[in-house]
Amino acid sequence: MYKTVVLSRGQVVIPPEIRKRLNIKEGDILSADIEGGNRLVFKLTRRDRAKKGVVAQTAGLLSDMEIDGLEYIKGIRKGSGRRLDRFENC
Repeated sequence: MYKTVVLSRGQVVIPPEIRKRLNIKEGDILSADIEGGNRLVFKLTRRDRAKKGVVAQTAGLLSDMEIDGLEYIKGIRKGSGRRLDRFENC
């Protein structure tokens, strides 16, 4: 049996062992109910865990570069040998 403390705003931390065993992730929904007068029961409902799209997977990828993103893209375009004018105003 695991113990946890109810915080001042009514929040409860689910012990990591339980989260791991039940594969509870951020965004999952726990429905609470009372059984037998003093038993608190949670039911887990999983959120849709569809794979992230390419934009979400790569967001922030270039954030630690020493040049800004536009300068980086301009450098790639110059070296490509192709005309990419239609992307200039993106």
